[in-house]
Amino acid sequence: MRSPKNLKPTDMILQRFSSRAIHYLLISLRIWLAKHRYTKHKYDITDLGFLGILLLDLCILLYMISEISISYKETVRLYDSSLWIFTWVRFCLEVFGTNDYALRGLFVVLHCCNMFFMYAIGRIYLKKPNDSLLLVLIYALLPGINISALMIYESEFILCVLLFICYIQLRFKTMPYIVIFAIGWFDLVFCVLFVALGIYALIHRKTTIFVAALIGFGINMFLYSSSIGGIPQAYFFDVLGGFAMLFSPLLFLYYVYTLYAAIARRKEDSLMVLISVSGVVLSLLLSLRQEINLVKFAPLCVVGLPVLVYGFFNDMRVRLKAYRMRFKVRMFLVFSVLCLETFCLYGNKLSYFFSSNPNFAYPYYIAKDVANELKKRGIDSIKVQDASLDLRLKFYGISVGSANCLYSDTNHKGELIQIKYLGRVVAQYTLVRDNACRI
Repeated sequence: MRSPKNLKPTDMILQRFSSRAIHYLLISLRIWLAKHRYTKHKYDITDLGFLGILLLDLCILLYMISEISISYKETVRLYDSSLWIFTWVRFCLEVFGTNDYALRGLFVVLHCCNMFFMYAIGRIYLKKPNDSLLLVLIYALLPGINISALMIYESEFILCVLLFICYIQLRFKTMPYIVIFAIGWFDLVFCVLFVALGIYALIHRKTTIFVAALIGFGINMFLYSSSIGGIPQAYFFDVLGGFAMLFSPLLFLYYVYTLYAAIARRKEDSLMVLISVSGVVLSLLLSLRQEINLVKFAPLCVVGLPVLVYGFFNDMRVRLKAYRMRFKVRMFLVFSVLCLETFCLYGNKLSYFFSSNPNFAYPYYIAKDVANELKKRGIDSIKVQDASLDLRLKFYGISVGSANCLYSDTNHKGELIQIKYLGRVVAQYTLVRDNACRI
């Protein structure tokens, strides 16, 4: 190492600049910590309730991962797509091995982060700590959230970014500008965030936020404006039906009502409300001329879920106890339908107890079970009659080739492979070995 006397002038300037920069960062950090040390959250019994809900939801998701297989569409996009989300998934598979937990683990982690942000926002935004538990429970039961936590979609990442921005704004009364500028490069859906930020800045007269929103919106439109095009076709009712399915019908109606009440009656102008309203309105407006990716736009609407819980408790508590029953009945009906849909989603395999006909989740079954049956017979490479199954078996370690064949029917002579769920045969294949193979 050179002594200070032997340093070049440029090296001395860089050394002084770096030391001053580090010193400035340390002072800024100390000022920030001193400013926010009194905002530190004190743990209580409500936190234990949240932890219990989180662990229960995590266990259910991990169990579902062990039950389902990779679908054909996921396999095609996993091996061929250049989207950043699949690049991350391929990286996870390289690090943790090719298995279902490495495939879907990233989205489960993002789901847990989203639950934490939702709970943290609820503790700040809602009046009573226990109100946050109802918020997290409703969030964990949303069909669209459960689907995105298990499938390879960008929605969990989009929602995580939005909740992070809302949390920083609510707790520290500032904006994470670096995050806001960065996300404009990822996807077209973030244009809704920039619209909401622009409206928020105009209402609160925040020039810096308005400039950031304008620059972010410009970058986003420059990169993704080509996605808005094509022949105008109306998909309005399709989008409404999709929202009803992802939220559950009664909850979506009540949610739209609470958003309207927040703006019209309470004059609510928080960033959460503006993002949610902008997401719903722009989704419906775009659906009047083209088909939209509802999986990406749905997270924009979920951000305002604390507003729904706040509206429910606010409407109930301002009335005398004798007049609160109809509000409790309303929430009980909403919650019951939500629980029923979640049960049908997680317990979809129970349908095979009554019939062997494929259900809505059938594309996410079979492949793993067939791969395990082939491995039991000592086969690690095979020719498959069904091209879609062939690609899915590749993920589970069954490569293409050899003299063995797998037929999707029972019209050939060979070994019968049956996949059974709850005692019913849901799929049958014929394994033909060696010279009898004709695929």
